[in-house]
Amino acid sequence: MLQGIRNIFPVGRRKSIPVSKKRQTRASILLIILLFITFITHPLYAAKVELTAEVDNPNPTVGSRFTYTLTISGGTSLPDAQPPDFEGFDIVMGPSSSTSFQMINGKVSHSKTLTYVLRALKPGTFTIGKAKAKSKRKIYRSNAIAIQVRQSGSSPITTQKRKSKDNKSVPKKSLPDLFLTATADKDTAYKQEMVLVTYRLYLRVNIVGFEYAKLPKARGFWQEEFSTPSRPTLQDVTVRGQPYKVAVMRKIGLFPTRTGKLTLEPLILDCTVELPSSRRRQSRDIFDSFFSRTQRENRSVSCDPLTLTVLDLPKRKRPVNFKGDVGKFRLKVDYDKRQLAQHDALTVKVTIRGNGYLKSIDAPKLKLPSGFEQFDPTVDEKITLSGNEMKGKKSFTYLVIPRRSGAFDMEPVKFSYFDPTLKKYKTVRDGGITLTVTPSEDDIAGGGWTERLDVALLDSDIRFIKELSAPLTATVTPIYNSIWFYLALGAAPLLFLLGLGTEAVIIKRLSDPAALRRRKAPEMMRKNLIEAKKEAKRGNLGQAIEIAGQGLMEFTGAIIATPTAGLTSDTIRDKLRQVLTPDATTTKLNVKDEFVNEIIATINESDRIKFSSAELDVQTTETLLDRFKEASEQLEKLR
Repeated sequence: MLQGIRNIFPVGRRKSIPVSKKRQTRASILLIILLFITFITHPLYAAKVELTAEVDNPNPTVGSRFTYTLTISGGTSLPDAQPPDFEGFDIVMGPSSSTSFQMINGKVSHSKTLTYVLRALKPGTFTIGKAKAKSKRKIYRSNAIAIQVRQSGSSPITTQKRKSKDNKSVPKKSLPDLFLTATADKDTAYKQEMVLVTYRLYLRVNIVGFEYAKLPKARGFWQEEFSTPSRPTLQDVTVRGQPYKVAVMRKIGLFPTRTGKLTLEPLILDCTVELPSSRRRQSRDIFDSFFSRTQRENRSVSCDPLTLTVLDLPKRKRPVNFKGDVGKFRLKVDYDKRQLAQHDALTVKVTIRGNGYLKSIDAPKLKLPSGFEQFDPTVDEKITLSGNEMKGKKSFTYLVIPRRSGAFDMEPVKFSYFDPTLKKYKTVRDGGITLTVTPSEDDIAGGGWTERLDVALLDSDIRFIKELSAPLTATVTPIYNSIWFYLALGAAPLLFLLGLGTEAVIIKRLSDPAALRRRKAPEMMRKNLIEAKKEAKRGNLGQAIEIAGQGLMEFTGAIIATPTAGLTSDTIRDKLRQVLTPDATTTKLNVKDEFVNEIIATINESDRIKFSSAELDVQTTETLLDRFKEASEQLEKLR
């Protein structure tokens, strides 16, 4: 290169330049120009950063999922991106990131992608804001995305008013094969009056599992959960001429705490459904023809929001001692004695029972004669949520000590409440008795009685030091001269090293989730079989099969290292055959394909019983439980 520069700018005597050297000179000049241009333009290429955002579905329905993708592309160095605030949406998964690298015509570019899975929470128009990225004092922004969330088509039955027949409350729209409804027993209620909300799932597909993705927030309500069976009972119904199975998924009692229009957010349910597979494989295995081809799909369904009108309690004729309790109640007052000595304890028990929000009832005040001492009551409540109402009792036990003697008229205890059925206030009373207090021996002798304050002061007064009956003696052998003292000192380092070794072994065992799952699977399967046999003895045959089937699916998933939610007949068959291949290094048992087919048949049979209305008998249940036990014993040998 220096020679080429000298040829361009000769020093001293001028010489003739050969043709070959002229070509070398031109090539050198061109190379210098290209290097200079690359040096100048490289920062421009490196500094060019683009930030783009996109979604796969700009018009989702309430409860459905969609994907938000943020892509950062540019030169060799990419800045970190700050995602927008996903207000109005729930982040189900993410962020998951991926990077790519490419070189085109000497130009190097990188790109990084961030992916979020979002869930729409309520209908309306929302805007996902702009993402930001900062690089060398420059801020880059992505595009904003408008999302139109439609009301879920999964709730074709109205949720504002309960109808006597399902097909009367269906608007004119297509019916999906899986939808969720929320029904309130009333759309107008008084403050603190219970409103029963029932969530029902309508289905025409097989469901193999479900979970609550989002429970509704009951702002402005006290909320009580009614117990529902872990295995929902399916009933046959007809909706707009189409047959459905319906199951009650959840029942809650709402007690409004403020007036006005109150809205209960939708419930979102994630379901795993089993559908006939559209795939058709060519197989020469004769056992394949006996099993149906199915595939599993995850779906999210939600109901419509509920809007309730809450009325304030009337102010007219409101009792003075009314504290806001609403329902139907009864009052009972019990005294453990009618005659007692002065300074003895009298127990007064006030019991309020009935229907309503018993948890909010405060302790009634006792109006006692002068000279009676009262202690704070102990509270005991027994409340049940059964059927469509909340009922029970709440007891207040008072301890009363009369400090005077004589005959006293105990005033009755009063309790006022508002009856929403009659739409008026009611006051109940009980406990008006005459109490006879006889003088105590101390009062007869003129000793009088002492206030609790005097007893407290006496207890805090100065006490004399008690003299010892025998002098103190010194210990014969100090502890530091004992052999056990030095043995303990020597054992401490050994115990420390043993603890470190034990911790290392435990960490190593816990670092392999698949191995930990395989170790725990047999014990969980045995527990499921024991529980299934107990349910079978109680007469819950369907529940017994469901428990055993769930245990076998979890055991099979642990053996083949596959999540339970992702198990299909094809997956079980393929992966169990890999484990059972004779030349595999993990083979511990040479089992033929009959074993694989038996596992699949047993699981399919449990699923069929779980989501069908077929009646079971004791003999069939015992035979299936024996099949579950034999299958689990064979799977345990593969561990």
